[in-house]
Amino acid sequence: GGVRLVPVGPSAAVPPGKSLQFWTKAEGAAGPTSLGLVRAGEVTEVPAARLPVIEAKQLFELTLEPEAGSPLDRPTGPILYLG
Repeated sequence: GGVRLVPVGPSAAVPPGKSLQFWTKAEGAAGPTSLGLVRAGEVTEVPAARLPVIEAKQLFELTLEPEAGSPLDRPTGPILYLG
């Protein structure tokens, strides 16, 4: 029914003026899809209706972005977490 992002340990502090953005990318896809901004240390749920098709070898990552999120349709900041 969706994807649930659950922190498994202490989270690093997000610097002022920055945010964490959740992304996914299927193997061979042209680019990633934003799943929205997340708060450090909190559970985030993304309903199936907001997800692209999930495939084997699907990549999920959190990047550090400007406070309002990436200004582009792709990550602009460093990858902090990858799964």
